[in-house]
Amino acid sequence: MASWGATPPSRPPWAAAGYASYTGAQPPYPAQQPYGQYYGPGAWPRPYDAPAAGGQSAPRSSRYPELNPMLAEDVTMLRVDLRHKPRSEVLAATYYTNPRAPAMSSHQSALRLVSHDFPWTIDIVMQMPVTCEAVWDALHSALQEPIADSEWGFMVSDKKVRKKVQDAAKKRVDGGDKDKALRRIDFLGDAVFFKGLGKDDEFAKMRLFPGTKDVAATWVVKLGS
Repeated sequence: MASWGATPPSRPPWAAAGYASYTGAQPPYPAQQPYGQYYGPGAWPRPYDAPAAGGQSAPRSSRYPELNPMLAEDVTMLRVDLRHKPRSEVLAATYYTNPRAPAMSSHQSALRLVSHDFPWTIDIVMQMPVTCEAVWDALHSALQEPIADSEWGFMVSDKKVRKKVQDAAKKRVDGGDKDKALRRIDFLGDAVFFKGLGKDDEFAKMRLFPGTKDVAATWVVKLGS
């Protein structure tokens, strides 16, 4: 069966399997406040309320109470342009208030990201709880990967997809990017804004690559223009 991720040998083994793997760094945590106070599953203390562009705080999600409000698609007010590094896209007041805030109240150290808008799986594996910063960085990093020859082979057969990718690449280069190689971000066309994470268990089950171990914390990335 053909795979979106089949790539030349020069690329990392995980890319050949169709995965964008992200191994988080292990920065030292201040001993007095490693993650802020935590009050049990589903309970986000006040420091984890996410400041939005207008200064408000995002309430805890009623649909995904275990997810940090900065990431939950039904409450987050952040719109992160994945063409650029997250630090340049998220307001400093929001980004640096809790840069290592856990993505989930259960402090999961492994998250898997899939999407209806792109065919790649992004695994985030850390030796500490996955943070909001790690989610944004993993998405940005994975989508900067060049499109492989086999991936282009699938895309080129659909005229609409081919045009969308080529137009997006041209727009990116015209905007000042000197790299003319096609990238995964170009596959998204104009839908380059991260609008949060949600759940779709049926899709996640269908999307699981045969023979691949399931990851309990699998989230669906919501994108938009």
